[in-house]
Amino acid sequence: MRIDEYEGLDGLDLAALLARKEVQPAELMDCALQLAERRGKPLNALTYVQPETGKALAAEWRQRGIFRGIPFLLKDSGLPSRRFPSSLGSHLFDDVSYPFDATLAERFEASGLVPFARTTVSELCMGPSTDARRNGGATLTPRALDRSGGGSSGGAAAAVAAAIVPVAHG
Repeated sequence: MRIDEYEGLDGLDLAALLARKEVQPAELMDCALQLAERRGKPLNALTYVQPETGKALAAEWRQRGIFRGIPFLLKDSGLPSRRFPSSLGSHLFDDVSYPFDATLAERFEASGLVPFARTTVSELCMGPSTDARRNGGATLTPRALDRSGGGSSGGAAAAVAAAIVPVAHG
């Protein structure tokens, strides 16, 4: 799948293509990872990006759930995931790792969402703007680079608005 095709489709459209076997999860992950590199860094929308984890999960994915294998981002809210460390946007909790997945993380994957990174948040998920020092400052909106994303879901909002992924944990 070409990136211009990927970024023009929402999660249900991509799931329908997967259901018809017109595209594979690995192809979608390649698009998401390219866009994460190209757009995620300038927007400061992502943290704990793990391309190899995303590629491995997508390559071994067996179509299941309503989303059937679309790329996905977890919020850096401390939600336990054995694959992705967390910080809650704070140096107080840098690189906390978990030996298990929270029920919500399990349900995301059971619904067919394939994670490859976490999204930036306000410090401790408690600020009016997404500008935690731990993440390198403000998360910017793709439509107005002079503005910051709002609240603890600013990274998720910026990533979806920039078409890095069609849906994110926010």
